[in-house]
Amino acid sequence: MPELPEVEVIRRGLAACLVGRRFLRVAVGEKSLRRQSPAGELEHRLLGRRLAALRRRGKYLVFDLEDGGTLLVHLGMTGHLLLRPERLPNLPHVHLSFQLEGGHNLIYQDVRRFGQVLVFPPGTPPPPLEEVGREPFSRGATPQWLEAQARGRSRPIKNFLLDSRILAGLGNIYACEILFAAAIHPATPAGGLSAEAWDRLLKETRRILRAAIRQGGSSVDNYVNCLGEAGRFQFQHLVYGKGGEPCRNCGAPIARIIQAGRSTFFCPECQKKLA
Repeated sequence: MPELPEVEVIRRGLAACLVGRRFLRVAVGEKSLRRQSPAGELEHRLLGRRLAALRRRGKYLVFDLEDGGTLLVHLGMTGHLLLRPERLPNLPHVHLSFQLEGGHNLIYQDVRRFGQVLVFPPGTPPPPLEEVGREPFSRGATPQWLEAQARGRSRPIKNFLLDSRILAGLGNIYACEILFAAAIHPATPAGGLSAEAWDRLLKETRRILRAAIRQGGSSVDNYVNCLGEAGRFQFQHLVYGKGGEPCRNCGAPIARIIQAGRSTFFCPECQKKLA
């Protein structure tokens, strides 16, 4: 699933081309996504409206329309938002397409159809965003705030980081990389971290996310940006997907465990478990 850096890279690419342009046409495929507004509703809310801004909240893309309405997009596990000239051959698994002024065609491609494309009228805040926590780069996301959110919690810090209701946008890839950089064992109870550890964790979170955005995201599995280009940050991963390989810091084999049904990669020497 695309995480914060990948969604932000897509946002920046789309915003540079689409903001200020009107929606001219909407086409909907035969198979709908997991959550998708009806074709008639999409046409009613979008056609003739200018895209005023394009924001990101966690892993959601928020298309702000000039009349105050909202188009909300979540890429799910395998979704792509691609800008495609009309003259190119049709792609498979395209479930929606939007034509905007200037010859810009935005298509939503999704093999597994777990994504979301929802439209909301003016004055209606999208309900899914109410469940999204604080942005890692926001002023409100402080070490002290994180420590307060974790107080009394025994669940592992890895699972805590994946809870989008607390900190928005993190997924399995970046949670593994952040915990390695912060030298924190993924099974450490979130409520047991020291103030110093929370400070270190937030600093590494911001550093790694910024670096990933600069590198165009991590192209693990099938991620590409809005032009169909792969990211490069996967070449800088130090633990994710590297089970059994030597740690670049100490040489110990990278370990793999299962947490909440997901693979967690870490170095058992660099990330000592608290007693």
